[in-house]
Amino acid sequence: MPKISDLFVYPVKSCAGVRVEDVAIVPTGFEFDRNWMVVDADGMFVTQREHPKLALVQPEFANGGLVLTAPGMKPLHVSANGAGAPVSITLFGEKHEALSTDAEADAWFSDYLGATFQLAKCDPKVLRKGGVQYPERDVAPTSFVDNYGILVISQASHAALCQKLVEAVPMNRFRPNIVVSGIDEHEEDYFTQARCGEVSLRFVNPCYRCSMTSIDQKSGTPGLDVLPVLSTYRYDDAVKGVKFGAYAAISEGIGARLHVNSDLDVDWNF
Repeated sequence: MPKISDLFVYPVKSCAGVRVEDVAIVPTGFEFDRNWMVVDADGMFVTQREHPKLALVQPEFANGGLVLTAPGMKPLHVSANGAGAPVSITLFGEKHEALSTDAEADAWFSDYLGATFQLAKCDPKVLRKGGVQYPERDVAPTSFVDNYGILVISQASHAALCQKLVEAVPMNRFRPNIVVSGIDEHEEDYFTQARCGEVSLRFVNPCYRCSMTSIDQKSGTPGLDVLPVLSTYRYDDAVKGVKFGAYAAISEGIGARLHVNSDLDVDWNF
């Protein structure tokens, strides 16, 4: 039977993830997931694609918010509740209103990345529709994620890829929110609904992968490029992209929690 084997939250977009034993469900997906994002002086979002060393920024939930650490930097505390003045940000070509955090956080990221940056916080009153990179938008509200609130990847899909590579790469290259065991490789492609207690997930689209999968999350530098191998058996000619993992949105269960080692009751579309 499908089972949740791991849960991950990525509080700051494109920074390291936090493995959790359980997580609260909010309208956008997992609580605190991509609630913060680094933007440049023009408000344009930045990711590991431009700044691979963001991978080395490690969040920890503590002291009523986050503590961020990175090589050569003093720990930075970011409040989960505090927010500053409205700021305009650009995410995949769309302008949105967000909130500033504080001058200390801005200075921290500017020092770490070597230019002028700001740490923006998602404004819960200004949520985006899902699927900005897809032909049709979805009603699912999202935070600063790329497309949808929850990314699901199976252990079997990861293992099958690693068998084809010259060397295995860790799952963190693919930044899943939910890792699923108990299914065969790429069967997550065929999920339509998945229920776990009070929580119901609605599966929306495959996840088409980008160059971030080549970044070694331990060193924060480019590593083995997995896309050429993935493209030999996961290329979707209709959209000209390489798919790996499945995107989902929340159907039911706001305020409930998901737990590691819980069973998933799945509807399939084979």
